[in-house]
Amino acid sequence: MKNTQDIDKRTVIYMNAASLRLRTVLDRFDGKDSKPGDALEFYSPQDMLDDYYKIMDRIMFVVSEAFESPHNRENINIKKALQTLKSETSGNLKKMTELMKFAEEKQNEELWNGVNSAIDITKGVLAGADEGLSILSEREKKEESLRR
Repeated sequence: MKNTQDIDKRTVIYMNAASLRLRTVLDRFDGKDSKPGDALEFYSPQDMLDDYYKIMDRIMFVVSEAFESPHNRENINIKKALQTLKSETSGNLKKMTELMKFAEEKQNEELWNGVNSAIDITKGVLAGADEGLSILSEREKKEESLRR
C-alpha cells in the first residue's frame, strides 16, 4: 500500500529519468557531448532510447496497478500521477518528432526503430493517462451526485 500512496512522487521520478534520456539524445545530435562524470556519459543514443522505453513501460505498469488497487480508489495521488503522465508524455512526443527527423537525416535505421518504439509506448502511456483521468472524472461526478 505504501507504494501506491506515493504514486504521484514516483511518477515524477520516473518521468524525470525518461526526460533526461530524451534530452541527452537530443543534445548529442545537436553536437553537445556529455561532460566527463555525467550519469549518461557512456550511453549511446540507442541505449538511452531503450532505457526510455523500459522506464515508460514500468511507469505504465506501476500507475495502472495503483489505479486498480481497491485501497486507493479515492486517492488524489493517482490523479496527480495521471496528470503528470499526460503533461510529460505530451512534451516527450514533441521531442521525439525532432529525434525522428535526426534519424531520417542520418538514415540510421536502428535509431529510427528506437524512436518509433519510444513513440509507440509514449502514445500508449498518454492514452492510458487520458483514459484514467476520464474514469476518475466520472467517478467524481458520480460521487458528487450521490452526496446531493
